[in-house]
Amino acid sequence: MVVLGVLAGLTAGLAVAAFDGAQRTATALHRLEARNNASDAVVFASQTSSDKPYWTTLASRPEVASIARWRLLFGLVGDEYTVMFGPSDDVWLQQIDRPIVVAGRMFDPSKPNEVVVDDQAGADAPPLGSTVQFDAFGRYDPAVGDVPGSGPSVQLTVVGVIHTSLSWEFTSGGFVSPAFFAKYGDQVEFAENAFVQLRHGGGDMTALRRDASRDLFAGVPVLDLRTTARRVTATTDVEKAMLMLLAGIVALAGLVFVGQAIARSAATIGSDVPTLRALGMTRREMLAAALRPHTLTAITAALTLALTTTIASRWFPVGLAAQVDPARGIRVDVALVLGAIVALVVLITAQVALSSWLAAAPTDGRRRVRASLLTRVGLMRPLAVGVGVRMALEGNRSTGRGGSRSALVGAVAAVAGIVAIVTLNHGLDDSLSHPQVAGVAWDVTVTPNAEDTSLEGVNPTIVDAVIDQPGLAATGTIGRVTVQIGEVGVPTFTVIPRGTGSQIQLVTLQGRPPDADDEIELGPSTARDLGVDIGDTIQLEDGRAARVVGLGLFPSDVHAQFDEGAWVSNSRWFDLLGRQDTQEGAEFAIAVRFADRDHIADQTQTLATALAPVASDVAPAEVPYELSNLHNVRRLPTLLASFLTVLGIVAVGHALFTTVRRRGKDFAVMSALGVTRTGSRIVLAVQGSTVAVVGLLFGLPLGLLAGRAGWQAITDRVPLTFRSPIAFVGILLIAPIAIVVANALAVLPGHRAAKLEPALILRSE
Repeated sequence: MVVLGVLAGLTAGLAVAAFDGAQRTATALHRLEARNNASDAVVFASQTSSDKPYWTTLASRPEVASIARWRLLFGLVGDEYTVMFGPSDDVWLQQIDRPIVVAGRMFDPSKPNEVVVDDQAGADAPPLGSTVQFDAFGRYDPAVGDVPGSGPSVQLTVVGVIHTSLSWEFTSGGFVSPAFFAKYGDQVEFAENAFVQLRHGGGDMTALRRDASRDLFAGVPVLDLRTTARRVTATTDVEKAMLMLLAGIVALAGLVFVGQAIARSAATIGSDVPTLRALGMTRREMLAAALRPHTLTAITAALTLALTTTIASRWFPVGLAAQVDPARGIRVDVALVLGAIVALVVLITAQVALSSWLAAAPTDGRRRVRASLLTRVGLMRPLAVGVGVRMALEGNRSTGRGGSRSALVGAVAAVAGIVAIVTLNHGLDDSLSHPQVAGVAWDVTVTPNAEDTSLEGVNPTIVDAVIDQPGLAATGTIGRVTVQIGEVGVPTFTVIPRGTGSQIQLVTLQGRPPDADDEIELGPSTARDLGVDIGDTIQLEDGRAARVVGLGLFPSDVHAQFDEGAWVSNSRWFDLLGRQDTQEGAEFAIAVRFADRDHIADQTQTLATALAPVASDVAPAEVPYELSNLHNVRRLPTLLASFLTVLGIVAVGHALFTTVRRRGKDFAVMSALGVTRTGSRIVLAVQGSTVAVVGLLFGLPLGLLAGRAGWQAITDRVPLTFRSPIAFVGILLIAPIAIVVANALAVLPGHRAAKLEPALILRSE
């Protein structure tokens, strides 16, 4: 009884821990934001003017709860260009976006040479306690640009490692003390921006964007951190679903196998029913007699559940959520554990009561059922096939203790789950290998040297040098500038054609790209902010209207998401660029797509070497965090597929062995009627194959529907361009593998059934 209680409690405890882990996964980022007192938006005043912005008017707006000013600091650490962050006053990192210190301590606001790094800065971040020499850029001179080494050289000591939601929603790096700017502020080049807390969360974002354009500069970019949170939540939503599925699998395994063991234990009273009834015991008294010893089972299960849930909570959540969670470790949700204990005790009591009640019933009709079964299967030819099919579909109805139902449920669950996971995995693999689904329409971005770009674009000689490189499938010069559209600042793109080869195009989701000067394509998020759709008309910064002809995805950066932006024709874009107040943030890059998509890293290195004289940087196209973070969920599907495979194997194998053990007399009767040992083996093989076929018939369509619906939910959530995730080859292989495994599982029980001695088994009949 104790062993049964331990097994029940262990299984239920793991299921509850996985369920609790799923809930913690869903709330990981929100709990971190609460600990940090996180901001809601970033206003990038530095993108539209180099002058120091005036924040007082914006801070007084009704939607703004508080503003935390911060600065970007530029310089070199060794030979590497480095950007650091620092508070402009005592608000940011002390009152707003207050980080969790995970190692060392926070910088001293009065010491200019102290810096902290966040725990997501990666291998490039200096270790705790180390000292780095930071050569800051001096004040910007338009005549000469940024001059390395023209500012102060400061020895910075890393005094702490911090954990903050900004690392996930915005960017990561190093953070200098506010004393740095107090001491060196008039000597260094910096750009000031601000984090904003809103009074009513995301509901005030439209008002903030409108007022920022009025109070600071027309078209100033505003990054919605509630939207960029999907960089994390798009992945943690998948992790939550996987953990919920894991909890369901473990719970199903417990119900099928541990529940069946408890049922058999409770039904053992059935062998003594004639004797007990002769002694005068009623059916109710026999039920009470069966319940008493199983009280220990229920108590043991309750204690084991509580202990298992508590210990297992140490390993949840997993994946990306584990990195984000502000308080991962042993945790007890008292309400959840108590509810689970009550449910488990009720289930055990109900199972014992039902099984013992059925076992205490009169036994007059049992043999008639068995005989009826044999009579009916005798009408089927060949006999062994008919018996095997009926055993798979009916089990041992005479005793109610057969494993056919659990085997069928386990097979259907295993096939459906594996097919769903294969489908999701194919969707993940396809998206990771085709980043254009997230707006990445090329492989490599070539950044020309500063002297080769102007307000007229990139020097044609440089563009031709890129086009002439071997192995390229398409190229295109991409122009980007922040433009005020309606009342918000929008990153606006154009594709500048050059030469006669294939041209890079941005990604269009619906409609078509813009062809004329009065047409525009918008990102889905931008269209929602502006309250427009395909066919509507909007006003651009130059006062002229443009009709929305498409919705699409765009290159992402630190200032905007890949579903934010606009695409206009070349001539319209350069007209907008010609306006004095939009020239500050103009950017140009040459996009390259290779003909061979298999060895992009090697080709990128070759291209970088060839273009070194004319390019300041040749780098892989930046993949949005929403897509790259999906790498974190790759282990969970494999783990779940393994669990489901084991579940299916155990369910079918258990049913086959149970058939031989519980139905030995049936095999003896068949042997006496002339069924050979080979026939007994065929019975078990057919039973296993039938269970596999039923699992495939129901599991395949269920798995395909679940997998496709799950992937559709992921692509809608990120968002990504939806591509069919069905892996036909992998799914087609599941059917023969399932049949082969079922027949392999039938070998040993078939051998045992063939060795049964009919005379020894039937001598008591």
